[in-house]
Amino acid sequence: MTWLGYRPEIRQVRRKAYKELGRLQTAMARGPETFMIEGSKAEGLTSFLESDIDSLHVLNDVIC
Repeated sequence: MTWLGYRPEIRQVRRKAYKELGRLQTAMARGPETFMIEGSKAEGLTSFLESDIDSLHVLNDVIC
């Protein structure tokens, strides 16, 4: 994947950025929920404008 412009350093920065986005969304949430970014964005394989963001919304006060 390095010849496509997806060097490990770039992917690491993207992973950190989307992890931070999930953390900020969790901090801004009105209810007791946690937001997590999943899929290719979480792996750092796509940039911001390449596709949609797959997110997982977890309710913290529900026991399964």
